[in-house]
Formats: sequence, C-alpha cells, structure tokens
Amino acid sequence: MDATFTQEQSEQIKKQLLEQVEKLEIENKEQIKDYIESLDETGLENFLKQNNIQLSNLSEQQGHEQKSIFELILNNELPSYKIAENKYAIGVLELNPLSKGHCLVIPKQKTTIEKIQKTAFFLAKKLSKKIKSKFKPIDIKIETFSFQNYPAINIIPIYENKELKKERAGEEELKELQSILETKPRIKTYSEKTKKSIKKLPEISFRIP
Repeated sequence: MDATFTQEQSEQIKKQLLEQVEKLEIENKEQIKDYIESLDETGLENFLKQNNIQLSNLSEQQGHEQKSIFELILNNELPSYKIAENKYAIGVLELNPLSKGHCLVIPKQKTTIEKIQKTAFFLAKKLSKKIKSKFKPIDIKIETFSFQNYPAINIIPIYENKELKKERAGEEELKELQSILETKPRIKTYSEKTKKSIKKLPEISFRIP
C-alpha cells in the first residue's frame, strides 16, 4: 500500500471490513462499524497498516489481535480532533456524534472500566462544564464504555426537543467545535509592574558552612 486508496477502492475495502466486523461476537460492534465508515482514504490506509490487515486475506483477521483505535489516536497514528489533555487522559471530539459537542475522554494507559483514573473523570467534568457554557444543553450524559477492550468516557450533551442521533460530522464542523472547546494549558504571566518589582529585588548570596 504505497499510495492512498481511491474512493472506489476505499468503499470496497470498508465493505469487506464491515462484513468481518458483523461476524464478530464483540461489544460496541456498531461503534466499530461507525468508525470504519467515518475513515477517509488516508485514514483507512493507516488503519489497515497499523492493524496488520492484509487486503487479500481479510477473512482470516477474525482471530487476529489488533491494536485498538484509541491506542492509534493516542500515538498520533490516526487523525483526531483533540480538545483537552492532562497527565493521564486526552479529550477528543467524536467523529460520529450523537449531538453537538459529543466528545470522548481516552485514558493514556490501557486499563479496565473499573480502573479508569480519577483524573480522566476530572477531565470529563471539565469538558462537560465547557460544553454547558458554550452550547447550553439541558443536560450532559457522562458514561463509561469499552471499545476494542479499551475503556473511555462518553460525554453526550442532551438538547431540548432534539433526539440523540448518530451522524457523521464534517471536517469544517469538527474544526469549528475544536476551536470552541479546546482547552489550552495555563501559562503564568506577570504584569509589567510585577516584572519591574522582580528586577528590583536584591541579589541573594548563599553561604555554605
């Protein structure tokens, strides 16, 4: 796979992948299928490479251990729209959102749902507050789930008179949401008055006994 697939090739490959996923006895099957459908040609090529899926032998991949999509996102091996991060987790926009502002918090270390770090939930609550501030939903649903045996946290805004419906988001829409919700690390700054005061502080010499 030296070159990116054409759109026609991409659709054919997706069809084969979706057929294989449908046969699997796994949780969150629909989410996996939605993710595959959301991939563009380049994303699909990267997905196949990272998971060692051979086009000529897709039918034999059922028992093959694959790298999780969340791990690919964390390693910047799959494109994503990151909006927040702390030491133990990142927040990214859902590519197929159920509502405006739907996002995920992904722990940086693979674990179980029961052992998700508290800091991941802190990040989820932080994003929840920002979504409430920016988009005014009547409620926000925060729930844990597992995708390809990798846990994450769903943050789903609920709006009045709007049903939750999964739809693929366009690139421009995702970029706009990212610019609105992105949380940047705080950088400590000083006023000019404080800077001048610091300059006037006397030099201190240390005596070693």
